[in-house]
This record gives sequence, C-alpha cells and structure tokens, in this order.
Amino acid sequence: MKYCTMKFSPLAIAMALLVNVATAGVTLAAEPDPWNVYQGDLPDSANALRFNIDACVEISRQHVDPAGKQAWEASKESLAEELREAIGLSPWPAKTPLNVQVTGRADRDGYTIENLAFESFPGFYVTANLYVAKDVEGPMPAIVVTAGHAMEEGKNYDLYRTAQLGLVRQGYVVLAYDPVGQGERKLRGYGHAVSYPAMLVGHTNLRYMLWDSIRSVDYLETRADVDPKRIGIAGNSGGGLNTMYAMPVESRFAAGASFCCLCSYEAWIKDGGNHCICNHLPGIAQHMEQFQFVGLAAPRAFMAGNGQKDPIFPIGGTRDTIRRAQQIYGLYDSADHVALRDAPAGHGWSKPLREAGYGWFNRFLQGRGDGSPVAEPEIPLEDRSSKDLYVFKDGKLPADAKSYVDLVREEADRLVQGYAGVPSDADEYAAWAKDLRGKLWETLGGKPVEFESPAAEHGAFDWEGHSVKRLSIRTERDLEVPALLIQPEDAQGPMPLVIVLDAGGKQAAMKSETVGRLLDQPIAVLALDVRSLGEGKVNPNQCASDAIVLGRPLLAQQAWDVISAARTLSGQEEFDKVAVYGRGSTGLIAMLAAALSDEIDAVATQWTIGSFVDAIADPLPQPMWVYAPNILKVADVSQLAALCAPRPLLWANPVDGKKEAITGANGKLLFDPVLAAYRATDAESDAKLATGKESDQAAGDFLIKTLLP
Repeated sequence: MKYCTMKFSPLAIAMALLVNVATAGVTLAAEPDPWNVYQGDLPDSANALRFNIDACVEISRQHVDPAGKQAWEASKESLAEELREAIGLSPWPAKTPLNVQVTGRADRDGYTIENLAFESFPGFYVTANLYVAKDVEGPMPAIVVTAGHAMEEGKNYDLYRTAQLGLVRQGYVVLAYDPVGQGERKLRGYGHAVSYPAMLVGHTNLRYMLWDSIRSVDYLETRADVDPKRIGIAGNSGGGLNTMYAMPVESRFAAGASFCCLCSYEAWIKDGGNHCICNHLPGIAQHMEQFQFVGLAAPRAFMAGNGQKDPIFPIGGTRDTIRRAQQIYGLYDSADHVALRDAPAGHGWSKPLREAGYGWFNRFLQGRGDGSPVAEPEIPLEDRSSKDLYVFKDGKLPADAKSYVDLVREEADRLVQGYAGVPSDADEYAAWAKDLRGKLWETLGGKPVEFESPAAEHGAFDWEGHSVKRLSIRTERDLEVPALLIQPEDAQGPMPLVIVLDAGGKQAAMKSETVGRLLDQPIAVLALDVRSLGEGKVNPNQCASDAIVLGRPLLAQQAWDVISAARTLSGQEEFDKVAVYGRGSTGLIAMLAAALSDEIDAVATQWTIGSFVDAIADPLPQPMWVYAPNILKVADVSQLAALCAPRPLLWANPVDGKKEAITGANGKLLFDPVLAAYRATDAESDAKLATGKESDQAAGDFLIKTLLP
C-alpha cells in the first residue's frame, strides 16, 4: 500500500504546535449561513438518499412467498420477462458470429492455456483465457468464471486466478474473461459508469456482462472437449452479480455459484451502502425480491457463498433470500439444490468459499461427492505480467473494435430516428402531447400523489434591500426541499415568480445577474434546491442509483419538486404567474417539469444539453441524476420542449456533450420539432432559440418580457 508523504520545515512544525496549544480547549462555532434553511445537519425530512432508501425498503417488503406451485407457475413467466426487461435483454438480442480468434497457447503443469477473443456483439471484443485440464477423459464439464471489480487486472487478478486454477485441478475446462471496463477491456469508452447513459436506451452494464457470459456458453458448445450439458458459472462480487442473474436468464447453465453478492434488495439498499451502478436495475424493487429471481432457476443448482462479516452484502439478507428461495425449489422437490455457504470473513472470494464452490460443482456437474467443501491444494501463480495470460500482446484491441459507448449511441440514434414527427394540426398535436405525457409518466415511474401543504417558514433576513424568507416545501409525504423566497423591496400586489434552479444550489442566486435583473423589475425569485442538490446534497452515485432501483429516476423526482413548488406558490395571492429558469444541467429539470405540468406558465433554460444522445460518453459529461432509464425510448430533449407549447419557452445556447454551444444547422435540427408544436398551437412567436453571445442576456430579457405586461 502506498502512503502519502509530505515534508515540513522545523518552522512549520513549530507554528503548528503553537496553533494547537493556543486553541486547545477552545471550540470555534461556525457562523450560520443565512442562505441555508437548515442551520445544522440536513434533517431526514429533506434527505433524498434517506427518502429513496426508505421507499425501496417499503416496496421490497411487499413481495410475498408464492402460495404454492400453481401460484408460482402462474407468475414466473411474467417475473422472468420483467427481469429481462430491467436488464435490457428484452427483446432478446440476435446472436451474431463469434469470430473467435486464438492468439496464443501455453503449456503448464496439469493444464493448458488458450488466449482467445470473440465478439459478443459485432465488433465488441471479449478477451478471455481458456484453461483446459490435462489427462481428463471424454468431454469435460466447463465453468465460466466472471471477474469482480478488479479493474486493472480483470480475469488475471490473483485471487480470481486462484479460483480458476482450483477448478481446473478439479477437472474442469475454465473460461475466464474480462468484463467490460476491466483488464484488457479497461479502455476509454468501456467504463462501468457508462451504465448510466446506457440506461437512457434501456440497456445496463448487466446486459453486456450477461451477454458476454451467454456467448461464452455458445463458444464452449463448439468445443469437442466440453460437455454442453455440464456447463456452470461462478464469480465473486461483480462476478457473483453476473452469476446470480445469469442463472435465471440462461437455462444452459446447469449450476451456478455466486460469491459475495447475493443478498436481498431490502437489506442491500438499507445497509449495504454505496455500490457501482452495475448492481442497479431500473425499477427492479417494484417487480421482485432476490429470492424470486433465484427461484426462476429452479430446479437447477444454485449456491450463494458469502462472508459473515461482509459490510456491503449483509449476511442477514442473504440468509433470508436463500431461505425463501428454498421454498420455491421445494415446489420441485429440489430444496437441496439451492444453498448458502458462509464463512467468518469479510468481502472476498476467501479460501473457505472457494472450497465450498469446488464441492458444489463436483456434486452437480461431475456427480461426485455430496456437495461438501473440497480442500484446495497449494496453487502457485505465475506473475500476471506473463504474456501467456493476455490475448492481445500489444495491449490494443483490433482496429475495428466497438466500445460500450459506441453500442449505446448506435441504439440511441436508432430510437431517435424512429420518433414520429410533431403534428402540425392543433387537434392532432393535443392528442400527441397527451399520449407522450402519459408515456413519459409511465417511463419515469408514474405520477406521484399530489401533496397539498403550505410552505413552512424558517426565519427571514434582508439581502441587498430585498426580503428573503427561508422555506421548506413538502413535495411528497416523506420529503421536503429547502428554498429561499426572495421578494423585491417594497413589493406591492400580485407579482410574477420565477423558480431558479442551479447545480450550485440556491446560493448561486447571490451571484446571478439574471436574478438581480428580475428582482429590479420587480419579479420575485424562489431559489430552490431540488432534492439531492445544493443544501440537500447527498452521495450522488448512491442516491441516483437507489432511485433507479426504486423505478423513479432522480431527474423525474427533481422535476416533481419543481412542479410541487410551483403549485404551492401559485396558490398564494401574492403571485400571479410562475415561471421556471434552469441553468446548465438543471435546465433539464426545468424543461421536464414544464413538459409534464401546465401549472408552469413559462420556462427558460441556458447552457443545457440539447440531446440526451450527447450525454452518452465516457467519462460522463453530465451529472448522474440526468440519466433517466428508458427516456430515449419515448422522447429526447426536443420533444420535452415541444410539450411546453403554447407556453413561452426559451432555449438559450443548448450545448453538446463537450458543453460547446450547438449552433447553425445543428441548432435548427434540435428546434424544428419545437417550432412545429408551437405552430400547431398558434404560438410560434413564443418559442425562442437563442445562440451566440447575445444569449448570455437572453434569460433575463425573456423572463421580464414574458412575465410583465
């Protein structure tokens, strides 16, 4: 392990000691920030992470054990389809030629190594090592070994090679491959975080991981030395994830052993902490608990191997899942075909768990033993720098290789090109808009229950002559969001209100030239921190990914905060119109809120991405909360803008994935569907696309002109 080392001069050390002595016993209280609604820790009532965890736990507890075999048989096909849909394997992809390349062979004591590459999708290269046991008669059983999050080493991580060679010594052919973004596939365009943009089109990391495993079976079936009826799958952590979902999805796996991953959604979300997005499937908590997808593999043999001290996959959840899965397996008189083997260890493919796996596979793939652990002999490992362990010796994939990003963008382009045009007839547009709003709500998890509650006040202060009220606005039964209501000095009578959104939080209002211009008119401003942003900031990956599991993506939840705030404030006599203005990424929140709710009278965005397609890149060009699963199946940003018709709309300097302004013909292409909607509603002059330097002032100009007579 490397440690950070810093050198300090004697004078610096002496000064530090003097400061420590001078301040010993003294507590320096921080001055409260007047721009914060909550003076202290974020309360649970405003914690978006807590909200999503609690919601996932609540819905997970609603999944009940089947009443009997007939009930299970009646439900399992729909469960299987919901699982494939969440993963992104519905419809089932076409199987294209594998185009196998063998780039090297090496002989070792007791086994041989073959380096091979195959294309799981056209141009999507999988790098793998095939280990073949020597001196074994007849076609042999085979096991696909999938790696966990050993990002640099992938298939060649020492712990995983120990398991691979341990299985070889038991008489198995072992195919070990690099998952996407790992080992020889750890390249730009292949990162695990790409699962966020992949979800825009209904894909997930798990889709590509499982498809690589499924195509591994296709390859193994072509080999004369492999018995196609005796193929298993095993892996640890992320490889355990691959294994536990591959078993119900691919029936050719006769047995599986998932290590350090199986739990329950309830325990994993509640107590497992922050995980890679590859673990998260859109809306899965609404459809099933883990015991149900384990049960889908019955009566094929499945074992979970877990550490009793694993903090990220709590053992209590694993025990509960296996207990409930055994009831399903029992319906097929095979309760002993599913089991948990645990060890007094933490997270990792420890020796006791590996030995449990050997015994499990020996029983179900070789017909020897009773499934009890088999002792692992000493397994020497060669240095992982050996060229014999790598497929492409120069470290480069073939020139025609397609990346994860390439495949997702191809699907995104296909979806966008398939959109129906915006109707030019008023009645047809109204029907189109109604239908699209319905599809959007369905895609985004359904329209939440409207929660009627007045904003709660938390004190007030003056700022540059304006009155500022600290508010909390309840947007759901169990969630509120903080906001600052800034009203112009000496304001009289009803006035317009602009809800201002900024990724930097409501404090950004202090520095906003647009906000200053609005207050001078006078137009009131509500500086709103939608959930997970600003004062309500929480772990961005954990909150966004848990919201995905819930089936209500964070972008939709944030748009609901805006809609709820608009409803709450528009009900007050002092405001006669409500507009929303979003800058940067928060412009998407503003646009989506206006697209879904007629309670917003006007919308302005500035420096906001012009298309979700441009958000598909590695590294991510947008915050994690932007990526709403499946949204590109129904609409892109242009269609959201079109739904705002006939209300006034400003789209100022839309940007691409590099945050460069989209201008000229490309800008026109984005805006054409919007103009069509506004023509259909006889409001073409109310839709504005502003580009260039003049757009820096455009938001203020637009809002003032729109909201004041």
